[in-house]
Amino acid sequence: MVPAVTTRAATEQDDAFLFALFAAVRSPEFAHLPLAPAQLDMLMKIQYGGQQHSYRAQFPGGSEIVLLDGQPIGRLWLYRGPAEHRLVDIALLPEFRNRGIGAALVTEAIAAAKAAHVPLCCSVGSSNQGSLRFHQRLGFRIVDQDEVYCELAIEP
Repeated sequence: MVPAVTTRAATEQDDAFLFALFAAVRSPEFAHLPLAPAQLDMLMKIQYGGQQHSYRAQFPGGSEIVLLDGQPIGRLWLYRGPAEHRLVDIALLPEFRNRGIGAALVTEAIAAAKAAHVPLCCSVGSSNQGSLRFHQRLGFRIVDQDEVYCELAIEP
């Protein structure tokens, strides 16, 4: 049987999962720092809170839980605005990466943006070559760039 990947709107009941996902994705970035586990946890909570606040303020209503056979495995934050759709964030638990799940989710987002006749846009860190290759492989093109970020888009 083929596993079923679906999404649903995130709710307040998902907060513990979303924090665990954030920590699983981001804590390796801080592994080199001499932090006690409690300090790392506090840092992750502060960063997670900041990210949530920023995303909600800038891109309301876009948070979705990614499910595999009904179990949460990730998050997709996809803002569907009138002038553009924006792929704000996509994160999968490490054990579910490199299985084509992210590519399938982004491909669905591309189709939805094209159906709405708007571009699908996203920002990727200039130093994140893996993410840049991933997005470019799916058809995104760099439309703007500075020292920190590349702005990518797929036109409708």
